Amino acid sequence: MPIKPERAALSFRRLRVDRDHPASIVELARAYSIRMPDTHLFSHATAALIHGIWLPDRLEADRRLHVTVPAGTRAPQVAGIVGHEGADGPIHRLYGFPVTGLLRTWIDLSPFLSRGELVAAADYLCSGRDPQHTPDELRAVAAALTGRRGCRALRVAAALARAAVDSPQETKTRLFLVDAGIPEPIVNFVIRNSDGYFVARVDLAWPRFRVCIEYEGDGHRSDARQFRKDITRRERIEDEDWRMVRITDDDLKNGGSELLRRVRTALTDRGGRW
Repeated sequence: MPIKPERAALSFRRLRVDRDHPASIVELARAYSIRMPDTHLFSHATAALIHGIWLPDRLEADRRLHVTVPAGTRAPQVAGIVGHEGADGPIHRLYGFPVTGLLRTWIDLSPFLSRGELVAAADYLCSGRDPQHTPDELRAVAAALTGRRGCRALRVAAALARAAVDSPQETKTRLFLVDAGIPEPIVNFVIRNSDGYFVARVDLAWPRFRVCIEYEGDGHRSDARQFRKDITRRERIEDEDWRMVRITDDDLKNGGSELLRRVRTALTDRGGRW
């Protein structure tokens, strides 16, 4: 038996007020979607979380749902819902939810993200071995936007977007180094031996100087098998006369001065001048 709209609204409110077991965005969206008209769709941060786009903690923790409706129609007036007008693109369905597409979601997020955060979201759109979008596509879309809030930020972010980035931390590190005046490293560079055989894929690299950066997450330290693999992998890389700079989250804290010193030292030792 279909759930009546007022019953669906009640279910949605109950999910929101259960503070001992707070509902996830997916649970909230599932409860609310029962009452959504066919022309409404999830957008902004809600669509980003459904798509799996990386978001900063402040947006990921926000339990309000963003819903966009066609221009000229009334946005929902419900507690816990942020309504937006202007659903002018196709409605995508993902895991059963009506959502804005990846590009539209990225565009909608632009007023709410910093430069680095918007680049990290752009990098996500271009990530993976079979990406759904390319940096060139993002640049073309951003260039065509005029008179829209956030369009300048989108053009800047699109210019800085790169393909095949694996994590927002890689984006943050890359931008941090470039902003400090260090030449931009290549993302996910493949190191090969003298015979052309694969040795390793590294997060960031300056092939001319044979210097690379590897970002180490918590799993690299807590998993014994991964730790042993990392040791062997590093030795294989160094056997090819590469110098590796290993970094963690802590290296970007307090201004990152020590990280800059280490990278500059590695590059200048290999002949880098800028």
